[in-house]
Amino acid sequence: MPLPVIESLTSDRVKLEPLSVDHAAAMVDVLADPALYTFTGGEPPTLDTLTARYRSQLRGPADDSEAWLNWMVRRQDIDTLIGFVQATVHAGGEGDVDEGTLAEIAWVIDPAHQRLGFAAEATDLMVTWLHAHGVERFAASIHPEHTASQRVAQRQGLQPTTTIEDGEVRWESSASEAPGQHGGTRPGPKH
Repeated sequence: MPLPVIESLTSDRVKLEPLSVDHAAAMVDVLADPALYTFTGGEPPTLDTLTARYRSQLRGPADDSEAWLNWMVRRQDIDTLIGFVQATVHAGGEGDVDEGTLAEIAWVIDPAHQRLGFAAEATDLMVTWLHAHGVERFAASIHPEHTASQRVAQRQGLQPTTTIEDGEVRWESSASEAPGQHGGTRPGPKH
């Protein structure tokens, strides 16, 4: 399966814009609230740090068996960036057990715009698009006390597993379930 190529996506309330270095200036403010790092650790990035991170993300991985897809989430009614969603898509390699193409997904929404359904709407838009482009399985790493992110994951049909890495529980879907069947953040994948 060829890996998907990122494009703009739109729903009723949000627009997902493919990442550009130009987003860094606005995203410094979006990512400035220390509350965003309660479950993930770290600290708000500087403009230089975020610019360098976005340049690296745009270069993509050295391994052509995966793709880094990063979207900025724009709230349409006020034309403002409010966060991001991202996916690291892994194509199945030869000799691997064929369990379908996997996307490791993540979402972050500015605390000023949380509890309004934007994380779920943006993630649903991304996952639906990925599924339409051949991605069959999804995974996310979520802190065991981050109930809001757990609800977003459940909405996408992800269920917690017994795998714990860096204090976070790995949530996964199966290839047999279409995303979003359950109605139901962490910044991640680390690239």
